[in-house]
Formats: sequence, structure tokens, C-alpha cells
Amino acid sequence: MKGFFARCAVTLQERMTGESADHMRDIHAGSPAVFWRLTLATALWNHQKALPRDISSVAAIAALRSEDCGPCVQIAVNMALKQGVSPAIVRAAATGALAELSKDTRLAYDFAYAVAASDPRAEDLRALIEQHWGKAGLAEFALVIATVRTYPALKRAMGYARTCQRVTIEGETLEAHPARERAA
Repeated sequence: MKGFFARCAVTLQERMTGESADHMRDIHAGSPAVFWRLTLATALWNHQKALPRDISSVAAIAALRSEDCGPCVQIAVNMALKQGVSPAIVRAAATGALAELSKDTRLAYDFAYAVAASDPRAEDLRALIEQHWGKAGLAEFALVIATVRTYPALKRAMGYARTCQRVTIEGETLEAHPARERAA
């Protein structure tokens, strides 16, 4: 019976994200307990109270770009679009066209990328994040960045991560490789 629910959960994840979740099938085959714990962690990514959806979506995309996991960036892109984030914002974040982002979304991108890339500039950006969105916003940034970074590590460990994948937004295929950019 639990296998049935696991198959349903994986199928639902694939429908929601628009990407394969074969890694989850393998995790379930190896350890159902790990699978169920991981499904609980997925809910963390969706916590949303202090930050606007476009800000948290840009942060997720930036953190994933630093990890260089193309399928994970595509999932973040797909989720942002489904949640109503402007395709122009999603495209700019996914491709690193940072000049096209507003001041707020650029700050979100720069901070998330800097944190994920262990860039020392994260220290200076943190103060700006807290000043703009408060401690609650800073906490949500931390949660988004930490949560999304779980998936590239998980996929790499399971042999499913691919780098340099082109990202598709509204039928247009774009180059989304971070080229090891640094937050500005």
C-alpha cells in the first residue's frame, strides 16, 4: 500500500514540476524511509509569508544556478511560472540577465547566489535583505536557499544531476549555465 502512495507522490511531483522524478523512484526503491522524509522536506520550499512570490522564486533560481544543476533550475522556473511570477522575471533570473531585474529582485538574486556560492559578499547583502524584508524575510531567504540546494546534492549522489542544461520558458529554449558567475 505504501508503494502505491509513493508512486502517486512521484507522479504528482512530475506533474507539478514538469520534470522527471526518477531519482525519487530510486530513493524509494533503496529506502522508503528516506523517501518519505524527503517528501516532507519538499513542503519547506513552499513556505511563503514574509516574501513576495517573485522574490522567493528568484532566490530559488539563483541558488540553483550556483549549484549548476540544469534540471533543478528548470523545476524552479516551472514552479515560478505556475505560481504566477512574470515570465520576464523568470527569464532574467534563469539566464543571469541581471540588468533586467528590478532593484528588489536583483537584491534577492545577488544574495541567494552569494550565499549558495559561499561568496563573502553575502555578509554585506544580508544587512540589506534584513533591512528590506525584516528578520522574517531573512529567515525565509535562508529556508529557500537551503531547501532548494538539497536537490542538486541529492540528484548528484543518486547519479541524476546534469549540468549545462538549457532551460525552456514559454516554449523558448535559453542558455542558463551560470558560467560560475559571481554576485554583483
